[in-house]
Amino acid sequence: MSLCLQFVIFGMTGLSIYLGIFYGVPILAKRGAPVIYSFFGFLWTPVILLLPLSLYFFATMEGGVITADAVAERFRFHPIRGWDWFWVGGAVLLTAFADQVLEPLGKYFAKKKAFAPPDYLPAPFNPLKQFTIPPREFFGVQLKGNWKLLIIFVVLHLMAMFSEEIMWRGYLLPLQEHMFGELAWVLNGLLWGWLVHAVLKWHFMGMLPGMLLAPLIAQYTQSTWASFIVHAVPNSFLWILLLYGVLGPDSD
Repeated sequence: MSLCLQFVIFGMTGLSIYLGIFYGVPILAKRGAPVIYSFFGFLWTPVILLLPLSLYFFATMEGGVITADAVAERFRFHPIRGWDWFWVGGAVLLTAFADQVLEPLGKYFAKKKAFAPPDYLPAPFNPLKQFTIPPREFFGVQLKGNWKLLIIFVVLHLMAMFSEEIMWRGYLLPLQEHMFGELAWVLNGLLWGWLVHAVLKWHFMGMLPGMLLAPLIAQYTQSTWASFIVHAVPNSFLWILLLYGVLGPDSD
């Protein structure tokens, strides 16, 4: 696969998310669509589609056979062994730490017109809005006792992150390693951070450590499971907050 086509895949994914979040959600909201459905629909649909797309590329461009063993080998779903767990754990902690330390940068850029988040976006996604603990609602939906919301959110979130990993780290990173050698993770992380996640433009510096650590760990361990853990565990903190809200008090 050419580098140009790789840029197209990263870029089109990011563009579709950006247009959906900044323009699609407000349009649907004016027509009465719940923001929680339209927001996560536009956010996750493009990345969940990466899973079948990556398998399609494997089958058509490389003549691969879609079997469990063949997919596991080509997409590097190799077990994490020995000291590699130490590096994975360190990357998880460093990702979470960097995100917190660099949070003020997100607030600074969010105040700039060119980097501002959409007005409808609530905390914790919008750094300019106060996030209460325990959260009482999520995108306007009451959390207390809402186990259905929590379960659906976690399942779809996991699907979205897994689909990203199978494309960015499982399929494309090995190709980039062949092209750029030891520095492939840098290209992979920058494209993932600044093209796919362009929608989080106010967070373009704060998210960079995490965007680089995931492909670095994948390349170092030669395991897509490793980068999936580095990707998923810091994001799972939101699940804990939502769980707290589901278990928490009703609104006054």
